[in-house]
Amino acid sequence: MRTTLSRIPPAIVAAILAMPVLLTAQTAERSRTQGLKETDRFVKAGESTTQSITTGKMQLQKTLDAYNSLVTQPSKDMKGDYKKLLKSSDVMNDKVAEARQKIEAMQKAGETYFSGRAETIKAITDPALQSQAQERLTANQKEFAGVMESLRDAGAALEPFRKHLADQITFLGSDLTPSAMTSLKPQAEKLNAQGGEIFSKTDSALATADAYFKALRATQA
Repeated sequence: MRTTLSRIPPAIVAAILAMPVLLTAQTAERSRTQGLKETDRFVKAGESTTQSITTGKMQLQKTLDAYNSLVTQPSKDMKGDYKKLLKSSDVMNDKVAEARQKIEAMQKAGETYFSGRAETIKAITDPALQSQAQERLTANQKEFAGVMESLRDAGAALEPFRKHLADQITFLGSDLTPSAMTSLKPQAEKLNAQGGEIFSKTDSALATADAYFKALRATQA
């Protein structure tokens, strides 16, 4: 015989009907380790971003070195060196573009992380402790804004430098002769000076970002 709700005690029926509501409330509630997971994801995103910028900068340097070996130094195999320069240039274009994409993705990761922290803070019942947590959150957000500004500046500086270098590589492709190399030396000197400034600026931004994300990572024995 099938059991119907009418034959079940009222108290049990009420408990059964209330179960979906209780399950929904438990699902919506943040777990006690959710903040730790979000922090780990945020830090990993930061490390991935700085690594991508580092790779882009290094590939720019590598391409600049290949350019210098062709323009500022006598080349015994101009065609061969130019082909190597083209390969390095193709990788450079991809890596610099990837770095800029990572920077924008990092902004979204930051928004998710700080939103999660703000939700966790709401669960603190002690007003003084909640205020302290909020102050630290605000301070961390300001630090992150500074980190993002420096990373964006670095990424923005890499792109025009990449274009200048690409233009000179294209110039060589149209006139790969010893006299063309000689004519490019003044531009090559300016390009190298510009590169030195940009690489130094990028290194400074990366150092600031690395310090920021390391400070967020929980220490482990």
